[in-house]
Amino acid sequence: MLFNSYPFLFGFLPVSLFLTYWAGTRPTPTLAKFTLVALSFVFYAYWNAIYLPLLMFSIAFNYLVGDRIQRARAADRSALVQALLLLGLVVDIGMLCYFKYANFFVDNFDMVTGANWSLYRIALPLAISFYTFQKIAYLVDCARGDAKPISVLDFTLFAVFFPQLISGPIVHYKEIVPQLQSPLFGRLIGRNLLVGLVIVAIGLFKKTVIADTLSVYSDPLFTAAEGGQKLGLIAAWLAAAGYMLQIYFDFSGYSDMAIGLARMFGVKLPLNFHSPYRAADIANFWRRWHMTLQRMIYSYLFQPLSLAFARMAGRWEGRGWGSFALSSLAPTMITFLIVGAWHGAGWTFIVYGLLHGLYMSLLEVARERRARLQRRLRKLKRKLAEPGPARRAMGRVWLLLGVALADVMFRAKTVAAGATIWMGMSGIHGLGDFGSVTRGQLASYAVGVLVVWLAPNTQQIMARFNPAYNWSEWRAIGLPPLPWTWRPSVAGLVFAGVALFFGMVFVERGAQVFLYFNF
Repeated sequence: MLFNSYPFLFGFLPVSLFLTYWAGTRPTPTLAKFTLVALSFVFYAYWNAIYLPLLMFSIAFNYLVGDRIQRARAADRSALVQALLLLGLVVDIGMLCYFKYANFFVDNFDMVTGANWSLYRIALPLAISFYTFQKIAYLVDCARGDAKPISVLDFTLFAVFFPQLISGPIVHYKEIVPQLQSPLFGRLIGRNLLVGLVIVAIGLFKKTVIADTLSVYSDPLFTAAEGGQKLGLIAAWLAAAGYMLQIYFDFSGYSDMAIGLARMFGVKLPLNFHSPYRAADIANFWRRWHMTLQRMIYSYLFQPLSLAFARMAGRWEGRGWGSFALSSLAPTMITFLIVGAWHGAGWTFIVYGLLHGLYMSLLEVARERRARLQRRLRKLKRKLAEPGPARRAMGRVWLLLGVALADVMFRAKTVAAGATIWMGMSGIHGLGDFGSVTRGQLASYAVGVLVVWLAPNTQQIMARFNPAYNWSEWRAIGLPPLPWTWRPSVAGLVFAGVALFFGMVFVERGAQVFLYFNF
């Protein structure tokens, strides 16, 4: 069931709110949780009920393994803790790899070897990447002592809470479970309903009015490239820029709706999107794009890899740039290769990950060169000048150009189609026909650019109401050129009403899937 659909907005959501808050008034304290669990299973099964047992297995398995890890940790049996954690990771990652990558590996093995292995087409279960990563984070939290014993009902609600079930954010135990265990959970609080509804309205507007409008212009250009048509310079850049803006507002809109829907039920989710196109460099971009995936990858993959490669470099007594490449660049490239593969089983996603790994590596090389130069100047009692405004502006231009190139491959169905658009962007296929560009297209792109660069994001608009679990960490980061905060005044209510009205009206054009639902 899509957030941006009439069955959800006029059916499932109001019914869920009514039943959950009605259950919260009953004498049985767990009835509201049980009701929301049942509704979340219905929400998931509405898409494709055949994979509901797989989700239930994942919940039951990880709850049992997490419980055993906690008991072993309490008994100070570290070896058993590690063994159980390894078991959980093997099963979770194995299940993800089978459903997501089995066909990819078999197809490529056949192509290389001619073995002609046969494997039936395995459909990708909805949200398996997201709920598997959430369970992995839970098991690691159990092994580290960051998660406390929890009831089956609380864990199940933590696992299937529908606002974050399909496409994240990827949440941790400490962020959500204490809120579910609060005596206020299931109690109707008007402030939560109002704030959540405003956030949902803004997110719905971003998705249906801006992102889906941009897709009308970018999708045909990518389809043409996939059909073998050579795009000129203008068309290729319109395709790249259009999709770059489309995925920005699509993911931003989904992230807003997830946070807003959770808030309507009295739960604050962590931020997952925070104006990444206003970032200063690629590292800052990734801290602000798909934020919960980035922090998980950094903590559970990049840091262990960096430590392992640093120890390897130390054993070899490596020095200079060779040691730096082994201890820093190698784990960076491996990490982003996995990030690309996480998004999808295809060579386009591999290329996407490698490109971002290359960008991050170039940034690390630049930082290392600057640090080494600073150490030399320190001996001369001189200080290296900080980059000026022009240099910082140029850095942002390079960032956006690099992201645009990578997003082309992210969107393309084949590497060849992505390369066709890249060649068009380089001018190899000529300038193209500017007359084919409509005023509506230019206006849509202009609105997208102005909102991205000038306007406050949703959390900044709702800053008075502490909109997200970790908002205090990001309150002062990425402040917009045109600040504005919402308040429940006449103007604020009109703003919310207009956003909600147009967001719902534009649903009529045909509800499109949020792009991250595919991963």
